[in-house]
Amino acid sequence: MKEKQTVQERYNAFLSKLLEEKLFEPAMEVNAILVKTFNVTSQYARKILERAVAQKAIKSSAPYTFGKGQYVYIYNEYDFGKDGVKKIAEKSRPPIYRLLELMDQNKGIISYYEALKITSAPLEESSTKVVSLDDILTLLMKLDIVHKVTDRNDLVYIVYKIYKDKEAVVDAMMADHFVAMVADCSVLPDILRWLGNANIIDSGNAIYRNKKTPHIGAKHNNLIWDAFAYSRATGINPILGAKADTVDKKTLAVLDVVLASEYSAVHLDAFIGRIQINRKSVNEEDRKILPIIIYRVCSTHTINKIRKNGIIAFDISAIFGTRIYEVLNRFRELSVLLKEDDAIEKTIENILKTINNAGQDEALKELRGTLFEFLMYPLLKTLYPNASIDRGKILSADNKGKKESYEYDYIIESSNPPELIFVELKGYNAKATINLGDTEKKATLRWFFRRTLPFAEKYYKTAIEKGKQAKAVFITSANFFDDGKEFIAKMNGSKYKSKLLETGYERGALLELLKEYGFETEIRIIDKFYSGSQDEDDLDKEEKQENKVRNILSDLEADLPF
Repeated sequence: MKEKQTVQERYNAFLSKLLEEKLFEPAMEVNAILVKTFNVTSQYARKILERAVAQKAIKSSAPYTFGKGQYVYIYNEYDFGKDGVKKIAEKSRPPIYRLLELMDQNKGIISYYEALKITSAPLEESSTKVVSLDDILTLLMKLDIVHKVTDRNDLVYIVYKIYKDKEAVVDAMMADHFVAMVADCSVLPDILRWLGNANIIDSGNAIYRNKKTPHIGAKHNNLIWDAFAYSRATGINPILGAKADTVDKKTLAVLDVVLASEYSAVHLDAFIGRIQINRKSVNEEDRKILPIIIYRVCSTHTINKIRKNGIIAFDISAIFGTRIYEVLNRFRELSVLLKEDDAIEKTIENILKTINNAGQDEALKELRGTLFEFLMYPLLKTLYPNASIDRGKILSADNKGKKESYEYDYIIESSNPPELIFVELKGYNAKATINLGDTEKKATLRWFFRRTLPFAEKYYKTAIEKGKQAKAVFITSANFFDDGKEFIAKMNGSKYKSKLLETGYERGALLELLKEYGFETEIRIIDKFYSGSQDEDDLDKEEKQENKVRNILSDLEADLPF
């Protein structure tokens, strides 16, 4: 004889069937359905749900909540997983949805930096109700959806858990993703210069994400941006641009730049989220904000949403012409070739040729400087074939309670001879001249030899005590002043001269060095693409801008978990 079904069992059967159709549903929705169907109170409906979970008729997301502190109830045979969390988070917890959506777009990976951006999360815990990225990651890790990994440079990435035991796959994913990050900010200084020339921003005061350290962005009001600056372009209002002589009178301009992939709806929603947080964080009246988006690919739907929100947006080709697409493709290819130690000269030459043919030599001179750094890699690899060569490495250490950091174009660790060679590179045109400078003036000879070199020696103190000898070389396609030439001559008589290289090479000496080792292609490239005129005032402006950006690296690094 069949046993009589209890009241709770009827409720359990109803809930199981309901969730079999819906797979999962927020607590508030399930509660409302019970109230309507069985004419019970909301409080009693909660008791029904508690008993159903206890009797394993359905599953609960407890202790994890999704939006307004509510649980999600799940069909017993359904693996809630990433897709389930993503679907329910789309309405209840948009930052989590955007994170998972961008990870899907990136084939299962995202950098910690981009995760900060896409979740609109603050760098540090604040008094606002904005949830931190670490809280979001804690939830997703407890749900076995993601885990954290670090590359050989200690950069943090978030990867789907399904890749946890696939070390080689994850290494390749991180390497490819790093290249994409570099591509995103590869022409950012040139973009800022263009915006400055158009009087949209004051580019001289811009702070931006550096292509050598793409995991570090520009911090403003406890949020991360690809770049920010100030604008005097106030239009016709009580404070004319000419009178906007202090930061509080200017408009804050914030940039969102995506060049390695499509600028999608989640990028836009996250950008708007950060803008809103920034506006609400100001105690006085809402600060004027000028949001600017730079994209390479963007759907019509997203562009329409950008316009609806009153945001300025530029297709990168509107700034540099349609050939910029080819430049960006080849630049990304170049980053991969450098990692794989493949021949890179042809790719560099093609990029420079494309820039030149497009008439963008002046507009893209920051990128041309980066290409010069790449161009010198084959020479360094030939001189030190068995050495470890790191590019764009930042060394950091505490100095009297404050984090101090310096960036090195290349660090070569050689066993034969046992040397640590620190390389500084400056890719300027023939008429530019490098200053001798001092320990306070960055991008000068004395700054490199008297400040950053001693810092590197302290950083590598243990290796040096074990037999490595610290060496240094400053290489430029420009020239030195007479006092700079005298300084290099003295440095050549010091302990810093390596076995294979002098301590300094200006244009003529560099071409001779390249000729000695048979680098005819590099010579041709320098002669053709680094021979134009460059006003010394422009060079000084570039140095000041670069100095300002480098000067904030230590502060930004102190805020990031790596």
